[in-house]
Parts: sequence; C-alpha cells; structure tokens
Amino acid sequence: MRKLFVITLSMVAFCITTTVKAQYYNGDYYNYGGYNTGYSGMTYRPTQGNRFSNTTYYAPHTVSKQKQRETGQISVGADYVFGYASYETVDFVVDSALTGGEPYVSDTGDFDRSFNSISFNIGWRPLRYVGLEAFYSASLDDNKVTHTESYTHYPEFARGEYSVSYKVYGLDLLGYVPINDYIEFIASIGVGKYDAKAKIKVNAYENSISFNPIRTTSTSFEDSAWAYRIGAGFQIWMSKHLALRVMGRWSQIGGDFMKHINEINVGVRYHF
Repeated sequence: MRKLFVITLSMVAFCITTTVKAQYYNGDYYNYGGYNTGYSGMTYRPTQGNRFSNTTYYAPHTVSKQKQRETGQISVGADYVFGYASYETVDFVVDSALTGGEPYVSDTGDFDRSFNSISFNIGWRPLRYVGLEAFYSASLDDNKVTHTESYTHYPEFARGEYSVSYKVYGLDLLGYVPINDYIEFIASIGVGKYDAKAKIKVNAYENSISFNPIRTTSTSFEDSAWAYRIGAGFQIWMSKHLALRVMGRWSQIGGDFMKHINEINVGVRYHF
C-alpha cells in the first residue's frame, strides 16, 4: 500500500509539472527562466505528445525573425561618464592681458583631472556571448579659474582661466557572461579616436563689477590620436527590452599632454 501511494504521488507530481510547463508553452518554445533577456534560461521544446526535452540552446538561433527581434540583438544607449585624466607635465607661459602686467606661468600639472561626459552608442549582439558597440562621447564644458592679477588704484584686473575637454568615437568588442537570468558580467576591448584640447586664457576685465572683457591672451594644447581601451562591468535587465549598465574603462591615449583616462560609465541600453 505504501509503495502504491509513493507511485501515485510521483505520477501526480509529474502531471502537475507537465501541466505547468504546458501553460507556459508559447508557440514553439518558452524560457523556463526569466524571458526578459532572450539570452539565458532553460528552453523547452515539445517532442512527442505531452513530453518535453530539457535541452538548453541559444533561442535567437532557432526561432523566427519576429522572436529574434524580441531578444534584443540591436540596442541603443546613453551613459553618464565620470572621468579622471592623467597629464604629462608641460610648462606654459601666457602673456598678461594687462598693460605692464606679469605673465601667467604654470604647467599642465595644475589642471583639474576630473571631468564629466555624456556618451551615446548603438550596439549589435548577434551571439549570446559576443556583441559590438559603436560609441560617441563628449566631455562637458567646465572652465576653471587659476590665476588673478590686479593693481592698487587701477580698475582693470585680469583672471587666468583654463578648460580641458575631449571628444571620442570608436568601436568596442564586448563579451558577455550571464550570471543568472537578470545579471550579466561584461568585459570589453576597443579602439577610439580621441581629440583632446586644453585652452588657457588670461582675460582682462574693465572692472570687478561689470566684468566686461577688454583684452585676452591665450595658448592651447591639442592631442588627436587613436587609442585602445579596455573595460569591465555588469548589466542588470530591468525588463525584456531595458537594461541598466555600469562599466569601468581605462584608455591609453599617450598624447603630448593627456596620457590616459579612467572612466566610470553609468547608463541604460534599450534593446529592440
């Protein structure tokens, strides 16, 4: 009697499992795990009758074109970038904008090393573990005041200002390692065309009240080079189409004044 009870209970459990699987069956396949990514999770296909095979396979390779679009092979995204740059120490001299004033003497080591940028990209992920992203990024303008000059009983005064900015476009090769149905580890290697510029100005103003500029002297540094970059991070799938991504990157520029850039990218990807 006990043996019969165990056999009956096993048959009931099998029927319940099969029924649940059948209820989630969608067309010719369904994902046992989260279906939000389309790149991970157990996939079941019917064989004969109500029996199922638990063979795992990469869904986009076996489904229709409509289903492939749902897995998000094409993506667009945007990142906010927190950057930290390393500079070569280069001396510079900027003549004073005041008549008879002292020149502004300094070096690039005085430049602020932190800056923020906005990055946009479009991606293509033809395989479960491999993808490509084309990107464009531009730093935000941020002028810094580093030098002032004035004389007693003389209304005019001068102020030294500088700004460091860069623009970059290029291509990254990405490798994906799914941790579970919602989180993926990402590693990247790529190349980008970096155009960096530092401009130092000494502006003379009419007075400290109106701040009307009357004369300006300046000098500048420019770097333009192709550079490689490497990165690592992760992304979290918030829905079937939307993913939150965090990446850290290091770019070797090797320019005349800008050596390399460390970045933390925080953004989103929308998969079509």
